[in-house]
Amino acid sequence: MPRLLIGNRPSEDLVGTWGKAVMGWWAQRLLWFIRDGDVLVLPEAPDEEFLSYATELTGTDPASITVVVPPAGNRPGEWLLDPELVDRTRQALAGRTLDEVFALCPNEAVVELARALGAPSAVPGHEFLDQGGALIADSKAIFRTLAAGVGVPLPEGGVSANPESAYRLITRLLDAGRPVILKKEFLGAGNGNEVLTLTEDLKVNGAGRTVVLPDARDAVRIYLNERWEWLTEGRLHRIVVEAYHPGSRAVFAEFRIGDEEIELGGQGEMVAEPVADHSYLPAPGLTAEQERALMAGGRKLSEVLQAMGYRGVLSADAIVVDAGSDGSGASEVLFTEYNGLVTGSTHVYHLGKQLAGADYARDRLLAEYVSWPVASFAEARKHLESEGIAYDRATRTGVVLLNSWREKLGAVPYCVIAQDVEAAERLKERLAEQAPKP
Repeated sequence: MPRLLIGNRPSEDLVGTWGKAVMGWWAQRLLWFIRDGDVLVLPEAPDEEFLSYATELTGTDPASITVVVPPAGNRPGEWLLDPELVDRTRQALAGRTLDEVFALCPNEAVVELARALGAPSAVPGHEFLDQGGALIADSKAIFRTLAAGVGVPLPEGGVSANPESAYRLITRLLDAGRPVILKKEFLGAGNGNEVLTLTEDLKVNGAGRTVVLPDARDAVRIYLNERWEWLTEGRLHRIVVEAYHPGSRAVFAEFRIGDEEIELGGQGEMVAEPVADHSYLPAPGLTAEQERALMAGGRKLSEVLQAMGYRGVLSADAIVVDAGSDGSGASEVLFTEYNGLVTGSTHVYHLGKQLAGADYARDRLLAEYVSWPVASFAEARKHLESEGIAYDRATRTGVVLLNSWREKLGAVPYCVIAQDVEAAERLKERLAEQAPKP
C-alpha cells in the first residue's frame, strides 16, 4: 500500500504569512523521506535537478514516485483542501488504500485531506490532530505549562496573555539584573524572539532583534505598547517571557512518538548568528551529565504528549548554561520549547542514517549550514564532484546538498558529513574558498 507524504507548513492562524513566500522551496526537504511508490503532495512542483539528485543518493526510483500539486492560482483558504487537489490526489492513489500519511506539519487539514480520501486513520494521532492538537504540540506557552507540571527544568519566567502580566514578569527579571527574551507563541528559528536589556554590550544569539531600554519601568510600558500587536500576532496568541542566558548553548533532542514506543531520532546543537544559522548533529562536547539531562527532559515531554494522543516527531529544545554563568556554580540544562512537527533537523539526521549508517553519531558529525552562494544547483553539484568533495560512501565523508537552489538568495543549503567539528570546518572553508560565483 502507498504512503502519502505532504509538504505543508504550519497553519496561517498560528504563524500568519511567515514563510509562505518560500513554502514551495522549503517543502522540498520532504524528498529525503520518500520511498518507492510514494505519493507526494507539494505546494508546487519540485526542482527536477534536486529531485534527481535526492533520489540518486537515497536509491529511490523516481519513476515510481507520483507528485501532486494544487491547481495554479492563488486560491483562498487551506490549499490542502482545494477540491481539485483532493481529486488529483485520489487519482494518484488509483484506488489503492493508504498505508500511512506523513506530513511535515501534522494538523487538522492533513486529517481532513485523509478523510476526503477515505483514510483518516492513516494519519498518526489523527484523533488528537482533528481536535486542534497541532496548537498544543507546537505552542511555546503550552509547552511551559506542561513542562512545569511534570518537573522539566525551565528558565525563570512565565506566560503572558496581556501587557500587564508581561510587564510584571519583565520588570521582575530586569530588576534582578537579568536580560529578558520575549517569544511569540508559535514562530520558529528565533524569528519571533526579541531580547530586552538594560546594557548595550550584550551579545545576543537566538533572537531577531535586541532592544536596549533606558530603564526597567516606563521604557518597558512603552515597548509593550509599541510591540504587543506584533508579539501576539494581532492579539491572537500569548507570549513567553523568560530570563535570557548570554553565552548558553542551544541543544535539542528529537524523538519519534508512536503508540507504544518513544524512540530517539537524533540530538544536536543549533547555532544562531543571531537567528538559526547552522547546526551540529550530535551536539559536540556535551558532558555525560548534560546529555543525560537532555535525554531525560526530552523523553519526559514526549511521554506527556504521547499520553495526550500526539504521534510523530517531537523536538525538545534546551539551553546548556555553563557552570558559573548564572552565579550558581553548576551547569544546567534548561528546556525552552518543543516542536511537534518535522523540524529543520529531522531530514538532516534522517539523511545521515541513510548515508553514513544508523549509528552515524558514533564516529561521524553532521554539520548543516543554511546557505552556500552558488550560481545554480547544477553548478553546485558540478563543483562538488570536480573538487572531490561530494559525499563519498566509501569514506562516509563529504558534502550533501540539502535542497534546491533558492533563486532569491542565490544559494543552496548543505550538510557536511565529517569525523568531527574541526574536519567539518576545514571542508566548509575549502568549499567557501572554491565556490562558484553567483
